[in-house]
Amino acid sequence: MKIIVFSDSHGCCDKMANIISGFIKKANAPNYIVHLGDYARDAKILQKQFPEIPVLYVYGNGEYSPDGNDYEREFEIGGKKIFILHGHTRNVRFSIDSLKLVAGQKKYDMILYGHTHAPLESYHSGTYIVCPGSISRDRSGKGESYCMVDITGKDICANIIYA
Repeated sequence: MKIIVFSDSHGCCDKMANIISGFIKKANAPNYIVHLGDYARDAKILQKQFPEIPVLYVYGNGEYSPDGNDYEREFEIGGKKIFILHGHTRNVRFSIDSLKLVAGQKKYDMILYGHTHAPLESYHSGTYIVCPGSISRDRSGKGESYCMVDITGKDICANIIYA
């Protein structure tokens, strides 16, 4: 099970579409697309461009959530419990300590977050905590990035990929 994860695209839809198309051309299409906000409208564009791939998304701090509850979501894929959020609601720009608390309390297999525009992989209390960075505006100095999550049997892993 492959999940491609984008964050902080800020209107950079063509780049995401080209990346997804590249995987499809190599017969390695993702089973899911996850977008971690800024902007959810970009995720909706991907839904239209790739209707055969489910798209899961949350809203970010740079946009309005219609019901105010779409900044965090949880779901299960391939038997793994995954929590997604943009991150601004938990102050991830300064520290991921709040995500470590979530990891300890709810026993997620993986937490995916954005907002910082800088990729990060961490492991705490049996939970992978991953920020894919930004596909449009890198703040790490390493370049624009996204993440590919692979779920195989009982294993789950994430790979940051620089675009």
